[in-house]
This record gives sequence, structure tokens and C-alpha cells, in this order.
Amino acid sequence: MFRRVLVAAPPRLASALPQRPLVRIHLPPATAARLSAHRFSTSSPPHPKCPQCSAPLPSPLPICPKCAYIAPIPQGMTYHEMLGLPYEPNPFIVNPAALKRRFLELQGIIHPDRWVGRSKEQQELAVVMSARINDALHRLSNPLRRVEYILEHEGFAGEDTDKLEDHTLLIDILEMRERIEGAESREEVEEVRAENAEQIKETIDEIRHLVEKKDWPAVKEAAVKLKYLQGIEQAAAAWPHPFTDHH
Repeated sequence: MFRRVLVAAPPRLASALPQRPLVRIHLPPATAARLSAHRFSTSSPPHPKCPQCSAPLPSPLPICPKCAYIAPIPQGMTYHEMLGLPYEPNPFIVNPAALKRRFLELQGIIHPDRWVGRSKEQQELAVVMSARINDALHRLSNPLRRVEYILEHEGFAGEDTDKLEDHTLLIDILEMRERIEGAESREEVEEVRAENAEQIKETIDEIRHLVEKKDWPAVKEAAVKLKYLQGIEQAAAAWPHPFTDHH
């Protein structure tokens, strides 16, 4: 199946086209998804000015390397905002390269080593801010941790006791776990791992669509599914050593 994408024709050509200002291009779903991810993950709002020296701040955070101004992170600022990534229209779509690049740019400004010799208050703020940025990267760089963060932000935080409601999938997961535990070769484990990887991919695609629709109860249910599937991946990666989790 192909997804239909509309591409605007250049202005000079549009007037010459017979009532067809748009060109229809059919792209495979995976390609269309990558284009959407790039579109939603590379733009960022303009940064404010430093309240101390009026220089443009290099990030949305209240920190200015020009005059060494630093203030607490504003309450309610999302991890997406901290890293200059858009939360809307779909916070689950994140460009990994942009995420890592902006993390490194921020740590180049915020890292506590750059604040040695400043006041004790400034150094403490830098430590706190650096830790928050580290956690932002940790949460947003992994699909499961990212969707769990989004659910928390939207008021639908999950619990360790949340159980998988899809009984068919639960049976499949139990069978995969048994196959891993009873495997006698890495080849057997990799076969299970490949089957599980397909289900992980399908679940991540499902989450992306559900987040776009803001169907948070369904997103929460899909996140639980992804958690169980990632448990299988971890068990396969740990083989032949036993892996224990909370499920």
C-alpha cells in the first residue's frame, strides 16, 4: 500500500499548469513516515533574548553563554521544548539526529565544567539543568520511554501494575519467552528476535498514529504492549543468561 503525498509546484510553474497547482506523488508508507518525521522534528520556534544582556539565547533555556546568565528551567517546560523540538502536532515523531545534535549543543553550554569559577548558585543551576537535559535525551531517544513521557505529560501516566489486555498477544509473548528459555543455539533465539522485531515495529507505528489522534487511553494500552515486546527483546539479547523483568 502507498501513501498519497501532495507536493506544491513552484510558483512560476503553477501559473502555467492547467488548473493543477499540485503534483500527486505516491510514496511507500515508510518513506512518507520519514518525510513527516523530518518535517515535524527539524523546525523550532525563535529563541528569546537574554534578560541580562539582550543577546539572543542559543536555546529555549534561560542560559546565556555571552554574559553567563542562568536561571531555573521554567516550570512546565517540556523535554521537547528544552531540546528545541516541536511538541505539536505529534510529540512521538522525533528526528534522532536532530535530538542528538541539539543535546550536544546544549551540553556544550550547560555542562557544569563550563561554570567552574562562577558563583555557587550558578554552578548549582548548571548541574540541575545538565541533569535535566541528560534525562530529556534518555526519555526521548527511546520509543517506549518517549511514549511513557508523553502519557505522563498528558495526565495518563502508566503504572508498573498495568497489564496487557490483548490476550492473543499475551499468549504469543509467553510462547516467545518459552522458546528463548528453551533455545539451544543463538540461531533459535535470533529467529524469535526477528519475529518480535516485526511486532515492535507495528506497535510503534500504531502508537505514532494514536498519538497523532490524541487517543490517550489507546496510546496507553499500546505502550503497555510495547513494554511487553521490549521485554522479549531484552530477554533475547541477554541469552543464554536469564533476564528477569516485572511482567
